[in-house]
Amino acid sequence: MNDYELIYLIHAEHDELALNFMFQKYHKFIWKQVHLLEVEKKEYDDFHQEGNLMLHKAIKTFNSDRNKTFTRYFELILKRHFYQLKKTLPTYYLYENADFYQEKCYIEEEPVYLTLTSNLEQTVYERYFIHRETIQDIEKQTCFSKKQIYNTIFRIKEKYKIMI
Repeated sequence: MNDYELIYLIHAEHDELALNFMFQKYHKFIWKQVHLLEVEKKEYDDFHQEGNLMLHKAIKTFNSDRNKTFTRYFELILKRHFYQLKKTLPTYYLYENADFYQEKCYIEEEPVYLTLTSNLEQTVYERYFIHRETIQDIEKQTCFSKKQIYNTIFRIKEKYKIMI
């Protein structure tokens, strides 16, 4: 059976055997894409699981009227998703010399004082940066407009950049 027949069975008849066959058929294809992406070995299983999820999504959303084969359609979805995942992966650095782990070193930093010039800046700083309130909540609870709040947040961030 070809992919079109299998997808028809999955869509129209809700055939579990056809769905399982599709997962078995594209199992090696997903592994190939994972290895081509050159992620760390510890990430292989996670990426393979994400590939299976994308295969299921591709099966659900495939439309044969668009003059594209299912394999190419699935490959496009899979690669886009993998690249997006790879961009969001945290980067870890392992150091060869672990001497700095032996001794505990405490660095005392002087507190950073931000000079807030207006009542608006003080209010927005406290509510947005310290209490983590949303801009909509700040707007409702104060007499300031969204534009004023956004501009104030930008000014405060710029002041931090200058201090650093």
